[in-house]
Amino acid sequence: MYEYLDGVVVNVNPAYIVVDVNGVGFLVNVANPYSFELDAKQKVFVHQAVSENDQTLYGFKKAEDKELFLNLLKVKGIGPKSALAILANDDHTGLINAINNDDVSYLKKFPKIGPKAAQQIILDLKGKVAVENEVGTLFDLSTTSNQALDEALEALIALGYSEKEVKKLTKKLSEQTDRTTDQYISSGLKLLMKG
Repeated sequence: MYEYLDGVVVNVNPAYIVVDVNGVGFLVNVANPYSFELDAKQKVFVHQAVSENDQTLYGFKKAEDKELFLNLLKVKGIGPKSALAILANDDHTGLINAINNDDVSYLKKFPKIGPKAAQQIILDLKGKVAVENEVGTLFDLSTTSNQALDEALEALIALGYSEKEVKKLTKKLSEQTDRTTDQYISSGLKLLMKG
């Protein structure tokens, strides 16, 4: 098992990044690929999932994010893709508070999380998680002339939100100018969480 990769991010896609470590490129699935700086040396905390037919790396900017991901994987019915989609929301404090306060409605706002899954998350993780102290193009969403916004919309779809949900955000997000892809993704997730 690997704890982290320390290398250069050489490729950023809506669902993953490629980290070059001494000439070996590791494809790492991440919640928000555009939060990683392209062509910069970075430490990416990883979890390696091994199944009968596949070996997949999931990556995180912070060890705390990896720990929360691993906790989510312990929940019955939550797989790596759902866990990544949940972690894509920057508000981990809100997530942890929702778990500890039995807030099913908050958890249901995540893609593919219905009432049963939300209740299962609460049942399995309540009191076990603490607040921190301090794909190529899937759909043609080229509805704007803003590359950062287009990349953000693609990333939201890669996280499991429907194309219809994401297209509704285009107007509101396009009103925000001079933003990075990461900032658009964060804004989009906040809007999606508000419902």
